[in-house]
Amino acid sequence: MRVLFVNPHYTYDPFTLLLHPSLAYGYMANQLKARGHDVVHADLPFEGNSPERVVDYLEDYRPDIVGVTCVAQSYYHALQIAQVVKSWNQTLPVVFGGPHVSFIPSECLERHRCVDFVLLFDAEHSMADLVDVLAAGGEPAGLRKVPGLAYREGPAVRVTAPEPPASDLDQYGIPDRSIFDMERYRRYDYETVVMTARGCPSRCAFCSTTAAGRAARWHSPRHVVDEMEQVIELGFESIFFGDDTFSGNPRRAIEICAEIKRRGIDIPWTSNMRAQDARPEVLDAMREAGAYRVFVGFESIQTHTLHLVKKGTSPERLYKTARRIMAHGLELHASFIVGAPGDTHESLAATLDYIRIVNPTIATFNVMEPRPGTDVYHNPAKYGITIPNPYWYETTDWLDLPVCHTETLTQEEIRSWVHRCYEEFCSADFRSEEKMSALEPVRAAWDAAAESVQRHLPLLPA
Repeated sequence: MRVLFVNPHYTYDPFTLLLHPSLAYGYMANQLKARGHDVVHADLPFEGNSPERVVDYLEDYRPDIVGVTCVAQSYYHALQIAQVVKSWNQTLPVVFGGPHVSFIPSECLERHRCVDFVLLFDAEHSMADLVDVLAAGGEPAGLRKVPGLAYREGPAVRVTAPEPPASDLDQYGIPDRSIFDMERYRRYDYETVVMTARGCPSRCAFCSTTAAGRAARWHSPRHVVDEMEQVIELGFESIFFGDDTFSGNPRRAIEICAEIKRRGIDIPWTSNMRAQDARPEVLDAMREAGAYRVFVGFESIQTHTLHLVKKGTSPERLYKTARRIMAHGLELHASFIVGAPGDTHESLAATLDYIRIVNPTIATFNVMEPRPGTDVYHNPAKYGITIPNPYWYETTDWLDLPVCHTETLTQEEIRSWVHRCYEEFCSADFRSEEKMSALEPVRAAWDAAAESVQRHLPLLPA
């Protein structure tokens, strides 16, 4: 069968963003091609950034099935694509996948007739199974055997149980990047993405990765560095490890770094990291192997907020971790939630002062976006949050206003604070001598609080 994968377009100019290929399609392509199927990929952000551009692929390729991946922020666009496909050929099957629809399979099929199938969670095997079943006629008996599949059977929606998460990720191979126009990506950005793990050891209440119940799983160091060599051959000059936390398994992170050095690979790279994974020996190994920056989700400087959302750390630990990361020669990208539970005008002003003192290389400011599958979405009152439209992801209104507000901040106030945070952080006088002098007592208090925090990550045993 001919399988067309589609990367959704954006409401706004995609070239204001980091654009990376959807590696999930590359992993699926491995399985599909091994079973004799053909795969083509339509990258709409590069193809005019319009859902109608998919028609060119439909006309030229004449696929037997169309697959569309989506997160919450791209769900509206994925639905637009499905509608275009159905307008072209009402009988052409459309399958959705990705982290968003994994939590709303029945809702998706009940509310949107343009979608025929939904695949849940890791879908490499189930996508290939589904295509095999459709190639054989698509009988209900065959569909019932596809793991992690939602589909209509008569008037009802049937959802089959997903496979347990695979612990050995190497079985999926290196994603097939031949389905992407990698030269186009390389011309746009010298950096590309590599995934070395899936899942996350944390249990943050606002994170859908955690809510999936998918245990943290890893590629082997050898596999990771093999893939690095492939993307270097494609001409990329930097790598972003897109795992939720690259060093969630600290011993494996050190082994990856050792393998990079053993092979003499010289390429700069960056990664995400939980604050609690910033062990000195891991940071040293990363820096020596080419790491230049780490992304850390600070989220809040309020103890009760971090506790409420199960962040597993404290403002003092975050402060100490920031100092440790930079002391080990790595740049710091610190991310904060604006409008988190308990945020006030005063706490957000204090957050800006905290950032002045910490002095990260980059700071980003995000609004709370409760997503299906998370405790924050399903129990907003517990967090002092109101979500006016529970189907916010079916619109693009979130581009204008935050999707929720708190007991202390309106949607408009949260939006205003996001703008203020960026304007202040990017201003020439954000860390002026006058401002920093006035903050000396605050700095001294944070320094003292951080010093009182006992070491919570022992050195790895030899």
